[in-house]
Amino acid sequence: MNTKADHQEHNIHITSGIILACLSGFSFALAGFVANALVDNGHPGVIVGFYEGLFGLALVLVVNFRQMRGKSKTPRKAWLWIALAAAGFAMAFGSFYTALSSIDYSVGSTILGAVPMVSYVVALFVLRGTEQITPRALLGATFVVAGVGIIGVAN
Repeated sequence: MNTKADHQEHNIHITSGIILACLSGFSFALAGFVANALVDNGHPGVIVGFYEGLFGLALVLVVNFRQMRGKSKTPRKAWLWIALAAAGFAMAFGSFYTALSSIDYSVGSTILGAVPMVSYVVALFVLRGTEQITPRALLGATFVVAGVGIIGVAN
């Protein structure tokens, strides 16, 4: 049964998720700017991506420590998904920072702005049935990608 306390807890959970997502966007932009400076000074993009991933992992562990402490043993199948996610993350950041040695940050970050649409395509085809994409969200993602395209053409 839904009580007022359950509803309030749900709202707090959603609010904290939104705040963390905003922090993620800000952090990514700041990290990309710093990484671009490092790559422009001759540091390999894959090394910069490695350290960013390492510090990101440390932050995730700190933020989720209390939640992880109370959980039982992680199933083997979950570790496979964790490893796949980590490999995808490493490939994404390693390739992005390596790309920054060839293109400007403003161009690379603009191209990266198409991530919402790619995420929705993945959700629609790969995660069929586990994620629900509403027409409104799809329209919003289309506007984001269109805006990214306009910015990209302007650069």
